[in-house]
Amino acid sequence: MVRRADKTAAFAIIPRQEYLTKMYNILANTSKFTKITRNPMEQIKKKINRVIDTINASSSSPHFNKLTGDHSPGHAFGNVKILKPNNPIRPIISQIPTATYSVAKRLNEILTPHVPTDYALTSTQEFLDILTNAPPAKNHIIASLDVESLFTNIDVDRTIQFILDRIY
Repeated sequence: MVRRADKTAAFAIIPRQEYLTKMYNILANTSKFTKITRNPMEQIKKKINRVIDTINASSSSPHFNKLTGDHSPGHAFGNVKILKPNNPIRPIISQIPTATYSVAKRLNEILTPHVPTDYALTSTQEFLDILTNAPPAKNHIIASLDVESLFTNIDVDRTIQFILDRIY
């Protein structure tokens, strides 16, 4: 059983089978996930290393380190959205053990300085400070967007094109 705190601070119990069923239903969506029968990480690592060799040979910066060691596919788990009706699951795919993780971290270091921060907050405290210090306004609205399975719904090709368009 998975335990969670509900709105009243009392403990409610999500049965294990309900959790597993909800996770299975998320992962069964073949438009977002593919079932694998073997670990593809060695092939992915070789492919990435060829790209890294090409990048490093054609430019003095940014430099990428070649991938070494063993890698495994990412693993999925879910957080129960305790304040939502029927307690849906927020899927999380951990990429830490994958061959692409270190490259993604390096790309993040390279791209972060180019991301506009005009409308981005860095913490909950920053948001609270803005609310506390903002002058009252009649036409201002505070909105909260509930994104469903954010990263599993992102169109990767479109995202890459967006990043390239912003940088170049």
